Amino acid sequence: MPAFPARTTLADTYPNPSNAVFRDGIGDFYDATTGLLGTTGNAAEARVALGIGPAISFRNRLINGNFSVNQRAYVSGTATVAANAYTLDRWRVVTSGQSLAYSPSGAGNAVTAPAGGIEQVIEGNNIEGGVYTLSWVGAGTASVNGVAIANGGQTSSLPAATNVTVKMVGAVSKVQFELGAAATPFEHRHPGLELLLAHRYYYRNSSTGQGLVATGGAYSTTSAAFVIPFPTVMRTAATLTSSNLAPTNGAGTTLAATGSLINAWATNSALVQINVASGLTVGQFSLLYAGAGAGGWIAFDAEL
Repeated sequence: MPAFPARTTLADTYPNPSNAVFRDGIGDFYDATTGLLGTTGNAAEARVALGIGPAISFRNRLINGNFSVNQRAYVSGTATVAANAYTLDRWRVVTSGQSLAYSPSGAGNAVTAPAGGIEQVIEGNNIEGGVYTLSWVGAGTASVNGVAIANGGQTSSLPAATNVTVKMVGAVSKVQFELGAAATPFEHRHPGLELLLAHRYYYRNSSTGQGLVATGGAYSTTSAAFVIPFPTVMRTAATLTSSNLAPTNGAGTTLAATGSLINAWATNSALVQINVASGLTVGQFSLLYAGAGAGGWIAFDAEL
């Protein structure tokens, strides 16, 4: 890339610079500027010339790169009981028995990933073909698809529409994976938007007291059905888990759920069957609560 001219070739003490020197300086300045930003003055071309790609927003292909979303209510330092167990949204602890520690840092959390690392699998639908840059804050280390990468370093050219696995080890925050050959400042997205992006892969409706989840009706003395809409279209058919759910009978009395399952599925909603020991009346209206006074939740998992 051409170098910018010395300042004295464009502005100096009279009678310098001479016309010839000034003319050469203007030429050098033009060459350096167009080499850096492109020749058309178009913002998109300038971003490409700088190696940061054409996008201004949604540069970061990672979701929850600042570790702020925690739908599972994961407690810092809690040992996992299985390999690839999800903790903070979209981030999984690779090795069973290890844990992720986190503490507040700015608008998110700083984390300490264990020796086995934490991973996020980026859906292939969000990957354009090309070179990507991974950057973060902290002394941790990283790899992309199993290949070590330096902070601010680039991948080889990645194929389009193919899942990418980003792995972090050690102390990190503000992790960003973006198209192009240059690291840009971390993209802070609105918390509500970040949560909505996470809902494509995991959606949890929870309550610390008694929260209404859905309305439905009983179709036997031991089962009721409820339609639960999702905040966004989920990636694929989800698996259902729940804790401390309580449907009501016709008199409004809450009954302890003994089980739950998905009867019918769409990517934007699910028909959920809730079972109880007894006490429902066929055809009667029912409310489904999470946490009848003690906290509870229902969750749908479509992680990669």
